[in-house]
Amino acid sequence: MEQIRTEQDIGRRDLFENPTAAFRPSAYWFWHSIPAEDVCHAQLADFKQKGIGTILIQARLAMSRDDYLSPPFLDAYRVAAGIAGKLGLKLGIYDDYNWISGHAGGRTVVDRDDLRERHLFWSSSGEARGEISGIHPPFTRTMGPDIVAWQYEGSIVEWCQWTVEAALLHPSVGIDSLDQVVDVTARTFVVESDRTSCSYLFEGVPDGGQVLTVFVSARSRTSRLINYLLPEAAERFIEVGLDPLIEALGDLVPDPVGFVFYDQPAAGFYKWSQISGDLGNSLLYAPTLPDAVSRGTGETFARALLALVGDVGPETLRLRAQFYAAYSALMNEAFSGTLRRWAEGTGIVLTGHEILPHVSSWSLNGGFTTIDPRVALAVDFFGIDAYRHETAVDSNNFVAQLAPKLGDSVARSNGRSRCVVETYASAERTPVRAAGQWELTLETMRAQAIRLHCLGSRQFLWHGVYQTDGRDGDPTPFSNPRFDFGPGINFEPWWSYHDLFAEETARISAFIEGATPRTPVAILYPLHTAFAEGPRHSHATHIGAWCEGLLAEGCDFMFVSEADLATATIENGRLRASGLVFDAVVLPSVTVLETTKTLQTLAVFKAAGGVVWSSGDSLSAVCDGITREAVEVSMHIERMPGDGDVGALLRSLRSTGPDVAFHSVDKPWQWIGYETDGWWRIVLFNDGSTERVSEISFGDGFECEVWSATTGTVNEVFAFEHLTVVLGPQDVRCLRLRQVPETVAREGHLSDQPVVDDGRAVPLVDDWSFAPGPDAEFVPISVETGWEMQGFADFSGTGIYRLTLEIGDEADWILELPAVDTVVTVRLDDRQIGRRGWRPYNFALGRLTPGVHSLELHVANTAANRYYKNTPYLGDSLDKSGLAAAPKLIPLTN
Repeated sequence: MEQIRTEQDIGRRDLFENPTAAFRPSAYWFWHSIPAEDVCHAQLADFKQKGIGTILIQARLAMSRDDYLSPPFLDAYRVAAGIAGKLGLKLGIYDDYNWISGHAGGRTVVDRDDLRERHLFWSSSGEARGEISGIHPPFTRTMGPDIVAWQYEGSIVEWCQWTVEAALLHPSVGIDSLDQVVDVTARTFVVESDRTSCSYLFEGVPDGGQVLTVFVSARSRTSRLINYLLPEAAERFIEVGLDPLIEALGDLVPDPVGFVFYDQPAAGFYKWSQISGDLGNSLLYAPTLPDAVSRGTGETFARALLALVGDVGPETLRLRAQFYAAYSALMNEAFSGTLRRWAEGTGIVLTGHEILPHVSSWSLNGGFTTIDPRVALAVDFFGIDAYRHETAVDSNNFVAQLAPKLGDSVARSNGRSRCVVETYASAERTPVRAAGQWELTLETMRAQAIRLHCLGSRQFLWHGVYQTDGRDGDPTPFSNPRFDFGPGINFEPWWSYHDLFAEETARISAFIEGATPRTPVAILYPLHTAFAEGPRHSHATHIGAWCEGLLAEGCDFMFVSEADLATATIENGRLRASGLVFDAVVLPSVTVLETTKTLQTLAVFKAAGGVVWSSGDSLSAVCDGITREAVEVSMHIERMPGDGDVGALLRSLRSTGPDVAFHSVDKPWQWIGYETDGWWRIVLFNDGSTERVSEISFGDGFECEVWSATTGTVNEVFAFEHLTVVLGPQDVRCLRLRQVPETVAREGHLSDQPVVDDGRAVPLVDDWSFAPGPDAEFVPISVETGWEMQGFADFSGTGIYRLTLEIGDEADWILELPAVDTVVTVRLDDRQIGRRGWRPYNFALGRLTPGVHSLELHVANTAANRYYKNTPYLGDSLDKSGLAAAPKLIPLTN
């Protein structure tokens, strides 16, 4: 079927064939010391060759803090940026030493003690005298002594300037009204203090049944982290941490150095002996906070504080929500707002990510479960994103998770789309998280990248590529680069295959870029519920259940904010918000809303034929409402939503666009989007180990193009009534289709599996020899079990399998390798046939004439067996390496 290609279509195809840096994998380049110029040349050229498009230089803990931002460091930084530009690489400024943006390697607070983090602690008792003691940072200490030494001078946590900020007398239980709360701040004083604790005294005696709750602020004497509520802290950070980099880079800004990336700005999450109540960590404090809270809540600072830690009657949830809204807004503007204005004045883009309590999880707080995210830049994701020019999020390990979907959602809410996803690996064999996963395979990382693209990622950001692989015989995390959140992927034996991953995933991302996702369901992000109820409330787990349930049914979705609903339009029973179209809105255990406007929008949507579902707890408070108002919903589920509930919701929605059905319970990953001219795009990906089949139909018929992410080619258009797509393990398909007015009667069948004669398969079991590396001697080996079990337990590298092969019948042959750990290059008669980094490991050998042929298989494993040797990180078994099943020769049929 002939098709006229427009300039726009040609541009889309060109982008697909040769994706720009925006779609290619990017990576942190870990500097463990100041590199020489030849190291910069060699490593940057290597990164470019392996398909990486963007590099961010990150100084890590192994580098001395004295070296960070020193003149030699800045000189090397400029040299590296210049080399990157000549290679066609883009460069971004990672804005700090190690991580936690704002401290500039400790320079921000040098001679500026007033900028160090200051926190509010509290204690409640029936006594007039009390204390604050035992303050400690458990979140930091779990990462080990080197991290404590980095964050705290002398590795000690000390405090000063103890000040009573609020003191209140109140009933011990059953507060019915704030009128029962008496502010006694003026009568309460710090009477004794040292560097670790303080004692306070109330000039009076609490009556029987009364409790005295006292809030005391203290400034850290030793922390290198800043007070994120102070704009002057951000200004000082820019002066000592960012301006020197910009000055050193000179004319390399804004090209190739076009953006600055911030990472997890957050002060310490402290606990102490007297902590109690709803709030799980200390709260940052600044002199501007009381006025901001009073304006936001309409209540005194002291009484609003009390609502954070206990029940103060009917106003409790409203006060909590409005307190944290004011607190977050103050922090957002002080830190993020200051950075954004600086970036715009410098002519570069601001991006980066806050701490994400949902990292590695679908539940809103399933990742960092030991912290209360309300005390940090970690709840108001839509508001934070308004300060960025580009959205970035954090992800941990190699499973589908919430971060990219929420990242795409906040980006669309703020007039953009999609996001950068930083991906780091934490150890699964050991509780020492920084040991990372040297057992990572290219297949695992490819599958994760494709999942992330389907969930909203534009660019995959590696954490990271290493300057050095560290030292043998030293298992120390962080300070030995080898265990600095490994793996350093460029030191993996499979690194030379990375270009296969980079080219294919970049094309998938570019393919997705050309369309708007089909998202029938909107999930309301319950910001004020999260503020009021805290991270242990059921809204967090209900979000996770809805996300997983919808994806399991092949239904895409997006999060919307209350502000999105306030500006939404409703047409023909559909809600249009953030540039997307929704048939349904889901409220995940929403108990507190910011505004009655949200209720009004939902009511109009439902009256127009839209669908509104809710689950879990019901609405308790509307912050600007005089009286409580009910949400009129189509269906409310008190329990956690299950598969049946999700299915019932989807059956109530109208269908738009192509229909994709599946033959198995385990469905492949899918992404569906539409262009403005009637074309649709579909990505299908089988991340499982068995074949999966999809059936595509679209009205009476459709025309379809197949875009190959492997080669960048686009085939001609074919017309089908319906199309069967067979997906082998790890197969991915990019399809572009549109409905055609005429009826067609063609059955389509799409499969990459070759037609073979299994009955004539020749197992290649015997007579193999093996060399552990190109310079080693060959020895006999079995191909039915890995080399780690045959005398090469700690060999990590490329092993060479060799077989003299005798062909009896002339035929076109396929070489099938049933089990490879983990990548392989096939050579026949000294000629390279092909290389594969993931299943299926099938190679077309071409037509072979009878006679003797030489077959070589160059197999690379992971670095785990070498790097974990004689360390506590090895785990219970060695990493599988090499071949684990006999290869087979299979003739093609006619």
